[in-house]
Amino acid sequence: MAERDAFLAGVAHELRNPMTPILGQVERLLAAAERDAPEGRVAQGLAQLRWLVERYVRRATTLLDVSRVQAGQLAPLAAPVPLAEVAGEVAAALQPMAAHAGSAIRVSVPDDLVLSCERLALDQILDNLITNAIKYGDGSEIAVSGIRDGTIARIRVSDRGVGIAEADQARIFERFARAVADPGTAPTGFGVGLWLVRRLAEAMGGGVAVESRPGDGATFTVTLPLHA
Repeated sequence: MAERDAFLAGVAHELRNPMTPILGQVERLLAAAERDAPEGRVAQGLAQLRWLVERYVRRATTLLDVSRVQAGQLAPLAAPVPLAEVAGEVAAALQPMAAHAGSAIRVSVPDDLVLSCERLALDQILDNLITNAIKYGDGSEIAVSGIRDGTIARIRVSDRGVGIAEADQARIFERFARAVADPGTAPTGFGVGLWLVRRLAEAMGGGVAVESRPGDGATFTVTLPLHA
């Protein structure tokens, strides 16, 4: 187990590190193209390339997070984090992916909802849940909301897609599990996104649950402590 996790961490580093300078170069070229011809095909192509590279980096980062959890190094540092700001940033970054799937992302979070958590961990939680909703949402709108409930916040990510059978709703939070069991119909991925969401939420004093019916979409609810 330890050798496998060390190998996983090494592979993740090797996959991600070369992409950082590539992403920087793409961003510089995109900035120049947008100055010269913001609506031109070059600018549009570079914007699409940037999204593809960022998606690749997110996948490698997920592998690093998995190895971090398995090595017992998951210790998020709590700080005041405005939920609306992070949710907006994640939704904007995933908008091209959503548009490609025929979906839109709607964020409805009060500006004064401030969590006590690690910002990067919250970013990863929202990225995984929204990405999951896009994959299984069947082109439906993705709704991201947040409400205050005493000393905690309830963060919901909902879609109106294929849904999850009741028998699978506990299994999907296990490592390498998928909401769609048939490998011929399941979207590509590592099968660790929801497992990581659960581990991150629990490490920050919260949790995650799902409500779903086949054919009627799914709603994932993450609870996290509010900043006092």
